[in-house]
Amino acid sequence: MSMQVRVKQQMEDLDQRLSSFPQLNKLEKTVGVSKLYVVLGLAGVYFLFLILNMGGPILTNLLAFGMPAFFSIHAIETTNKSDDTQWLTYYLITSFMNVIEYWSNLILYYVPFYWLIKAVFLLWLALPKFNGAAIVYNYVIRPYITPHVLRMCKQASHANTSHTTGAAPYAKTTSTDIPHNL
Repeated sequence: MSMQVRVKQQMEDLDQRLSSFPQLNKLEKTVGVSKLYVVLGLAGVYFLFLILNMGGPILTNLLAFGMPAFFSIHAIETTNKSDDTQWLTYYLITSFMNVIEYWSNLILYYVPFYWLIKAVFLLWLALPKFNGAAIVYNYVIRPYITPHVLRMCKQASHANTSHTTGAAPYAKTTSTDIPHNL
């Protein structure tokens, strides 16, 4: 299959998906321009701003929040656990990125096209077609970070079960139990 045929199929698929949004259908009728071209035009302007480094931080933060917020609300309202896991993983990764970005802002200023690279990475993480958040989780977080988190949770759980809960331990303590040679 030629590249031209594949691109045409992808555009038809996207147009069909965009038809599920009544606002875009109304916009298409009002403006007289295909909703596909409107969305592709807006995406082109968005990425042009990122390439020119105009408003990069706010544009990438809008991307990091906007689309995932929409899908997160949908995930909360469904009974499927896999979409919950996808968005929890996404937010774990993007939160970590924001912390790192805060502390290395001066260095990132000198990385050419940083905001464009970040936007593409965020799309890779978020879009179900790529499943990037699951890949990062399975190949980075699960083998290197999860064992330590589970160990700490087990230790905390063990510490909580080895002590009596409530006011009883404090009530049993008397002034003779406290060492006076402090």
